[in-house]
Amino acid sequence: MANQDLLLQALKSFAVAMGGSYEINEMAYELSYRVAEALGVAGAGVSIADSEGRLRFVTATDERMLQIEQAQEQAQEGPCVTAYLTQQPVSISNLQDIRDWAAYATTAEHLELHAVVGFPLSYDSERLGAINIYHDDRRDWSDEDLDIIGVFANMATAFLVRVTELAESRQLAKQLQEALDSRVIIEQAKGILAAENDITVDEAFRQLRQHSQDNNIKLVQVCESVVDTKLRIPRPETLES
Repeated sequence: MANQDLLLQALKSFAVAMGGSYEINEMAYELSYRVAEALGVAGAGVSIADSEGRLRFVTATDERMLQIEQAQEQAQEGPCVTAYLTQQPVSISNLQDIRDWAAYATTAEHLELHAVVGFPLSYDSERLGAINIYHDDRRDWSDEDLDIIGVFANMATAFLVRVTELAESRQLAKQLQEALDSRVIIEQAKGILAAENDITVDEAFRQLRQHSQDNNIKLVQVCESVVDTKLRIPRPETLES
């Protein structure tokens, strides 16, 4: 049974870490360190899915965990990968009883790691990654162990979702600002062209769009050239003659 005070402190520390402006790798380190501390195990590692859906090792608590996580990433097989793919926890009391994952099992034996839990990180059926928790000795993982890991996993998942949404929000804000900036440039170019050619702003806009299409140049680039006096579109009568 986990020490309740230690568990509470680990959860508080992890929550504080996630509340700051931390990068994903910093969150992953905090997650691996705090969950290992709460369970009193040898160590832990965190892997995150890349854009192609492959599980990529992010961080681990020490050199032994680093080696076993690297072995799993290279082979793309092991408890963390299985948990990630199935979205179900994978708990193994004794790795010596496992006949699968040859490269991973060999590395675990060399590092004298005997028990492991792979726990998925997921949100609304979207696979985000997984945590691996290791123990030096054989260990029958209890329901309480899995519940504790689940609490940390849920907190980490919330962080990853928040980071993703923030990135999307920033991208949307950037695109909106670019659109607003472009609008100002377009309005300026319309005014300049209308005044120079003694036409309406609507006709000026039509000419700007036509020049953009005829020359395969973005409208905002045409307008920027007009505003910067690098481009002058001929008067309508010149175009017709």
